[in-house]
Amino acid sequence: RYTGEDRLALRAVSASGELREFTFDDLADMSGRAGNMLEGLGIGPGDVVAGMLPRIPELVALILGAWRIGAVYQPLFTAFGPKAIEHRLSYSKAKLVVTNPANRGKLDEVENHPRVATILGAGDTLPASDIDFGAALAAAAPDCPPAMRKGDDLFMMMSTSGTTGHPKGVPVPLNALLAFGAYMRDAIGLRPDDVFWNIADPGWAYGLYYAITGPLQLGIATTFYEGAFNARSTYAIIERLGVTSLAGSPTAYRLLMAEGAEAAARVKGKLRVVSSAGEPLNPEVIRWFDAHLAAPIHDHYGQTENGMMVNNHHGLAHSVRAGSAGFAMPGYRMVVLDEAGNELGPKQPGVLAVDIARSPLRWFDGYHQAETPAIAGGYYRTGDTVEYEPDGSVSFIGRADDVIT
Repeated sequence: RYTGEDRLALRAVSASGELREFTFDDLADMSGRAGNMLEGLGIGPGDVVAGMLPRIPELVALILGAWRIGAVYQPLFTAFGPKAIEHRLSYSKAKLVVTNPANRGKLDEVENHPRVATILGAGDTLPASDIDFGAALAAAAPDCPPAMRKGDDLFMMMSTSGTTGHPKGVPVPLNALLAFGAYMRDAIGLRPDDVFWNIADPGWAYGLYYAITGPLQLGIATTFYEGAFNARSTYAIIERLGVTSLAGSPTAYRLLMAEGAEAAARVKGKLRVVSSAGEPLNPEVIRWFDAHLAAPIHDHYGQTENGMMVNNHHGLAHSVRAGSAGFAMPGYRMVVLDEAGNELGPKQPGVLAVDIARSPLRWFDGYHQAETPAIAGGYYRTGDTVEYEPDGSVSFIGRADDVIT
């Protein structure tokens, strides 16, 4: 869609600091080769391809290539151990795992793991049974016509975090793209001239939904940093690339605070907006960002199921109250329910829920192979305790379910 314009799609900073830039034409070429490579391995529409990779350009090529042929992408967080990997691969029935040497050894402890393709670096040795991803990609043709799919066909197989029990599979259909785009536009407030960086890991929902899928579908470049998060490198990249829109978690932002005001001074006034997700945003962070970065930081709320649903939107005109999760995102009707399933009014604590019939952007219908329905009485209950304020905003009280990271 955005090819032929020499439009930037990805800024990729390696762990050593090397910057590489890729246009949408580059991604079209790489993803076409990846799609043809996957088809050559017998993978087709509806099949699951798993990726256990750091934030490198090949990750984007793999994801887009899988989607191009109608396959389903499953992220595997690189910090997972063998048991967590085995559980996810067992229910997804993935036909291929793509990884790198730093993570390849974990698969040796996974029973009945699928075929493995490994992305090699200089001096790395390919395990005897593996596919050389780089060589296979280079040998494949770039022209790969996209498979025709429907809105209710799956394109991701996610997992809840497992903080309250075994991780559950979350099937994500293509029509979720409507909600992802709305979040980027209304909550992130993404503009064509923004330099956008979502520091969340694509091994989890917030990173995959909104660091890769969301910006690229709007034709706006995203940013990768391969190295581990630390405050010093984060400030350096913001300054070097001229980042104007930053997204991440309160934990990461507290680490930026801990680096001190002197470190922040280098980029003060550079960030137009900052978005926070994954846990409630504490007022101390808000005040510090205002004082030392001159950046408005807004709290956003969501889950792996349905993505972001309640936000202090950067792109919409409404009041923002410290301590509030914000307002329902356009396309969702959010309600507060009592134990009997009755809707509650302001200042009455209850469970936050999605009104299914009146939420045209909602896409979650239930967990993968679950015996118990996730939707009952016309509502999807998030499991989180909140209360409505008189102005219609939501105040978070406690999280009882899995987090979005």
